[in-house]
Order: sequence, then structure tokens, then C-alpha cells
Amino acid sequence: MADIFEAIADPTRRKIMETLLSAQVAGSELTVSELVQKTGLGQPTVSKHLKTLREVGLVAAREDGQKRFYSVTPEPLEEIEDWMINFLSLGFEAEGEEDLAKNLSEAGEKLGHWITEKASWLGEQLRARADELDVDVDPKELGKRLGRKLAETKVDAEKGAKDFEKLARQKVEEVVDDVRSEATHFAEEVKAKVGKK
Repeated sequence: MADIFEAIADPTRRKIMETLLSAQVAGSELTVSELVQKTGLGQPTVSKHLKTLREVGLVAAREDGQKRFYSVTPEPLEEIEDWMINFLSLGFEAEGEEDLAKNLSEAGEKLGHWITEKASWLGEQLRARADELDVDVDPKELGKRLGRKLAETKVDAEKGAKDFEKLARQKVEEVVDDVRSEATHFAEEVKAKVGKK
């Protein structure tokens, strides 16, 4: 059985996937006969390549009576994306990410030192304010609440970092798509000019 990289390495399979994708974006699925018509490939060739694409999970088939309708399943492409992102991001603001991580680390360390140094002062301020308001306060409970809030803040910060990473990946993908589109357009222009000569 082919793996996902072998499956997309074949230009015929990529052509079939692109044809399915175009149909899917337009809101439809395609049968084998429709794929044959749209790609100009023979029926045995389309069927053979669809089988490989289905085996690696890149294409799904939905049966409706006697017919099978095919569509692209994008999730397995994440494996390729995960592998490619390391290459696409070579030199892509790596220094900025390291600086951000260092700055966040230093800020967290400073906050930790400040809280430790000011713990007694904070405790006195809280006790004074509680006495002022005539509220019974348990310092241990307040410490637990502060700990929970810090933990929640850490989780939120990690989620924010993941969201930032996802956004950065999307931007990289957009740039790659733009470059691919420009390259295709340029290649078409070159072919057209060469064909005129």
C-alpha cells in the first residue's frame, strides 16, 4: 500500500485530486465517469488511481444506489503540511520567535520574583482591606484562588500561542499559494511565448 507521500507524488493522482477539489469547492462530488470526462484519462486509469487515493485516505467515496460519488478528504494532508512547514519556515522570522519566547520567559521570571518579594506586602494589604470591609478572609483560600488564576492565565497564554502558530501557518500557506500561482502563471506565459515562435 502506498503512503501519502507516494500517493501525491504521482502527477495523475494530483490531477484527479485537483479535479475533485474544483468540483467540491463548487459544491459537488464526481463519479468515475465524470472524472474520466473532466480529466481526459481512461476509466481503468482513473479507477486505479482512485483506489490508491482511497487507501491513504485522501479521497472518500459515497455510494448512492449504483453510483459512487468521490470527494477529497483534506485531513490526511496535514501530515504533509506538518512535514513541509519545517522547510517552508526556514529562516522565516525564526529570530523573532526566539526573541518572543525569551521575552515571555524573562517576563514570567520577573513576575515570579516580584510576587515572591511582595508576598508579605500583598498579604498585609489584603488583610488591611479585609479588615476595612469587615470580611473574613482565609489567606490559604486566597492563595489557592491566585494559583488557579495564574494557572488559567498560563493555559490562556498557551492557547494564544497555539492560535498565533495556526495563524502564522495560514499566512505561510497563503504565501506559498501566491508563489505557486505566480509560478504557474509565469510558466503559462513562457509556454505561450515559446509556442508563438
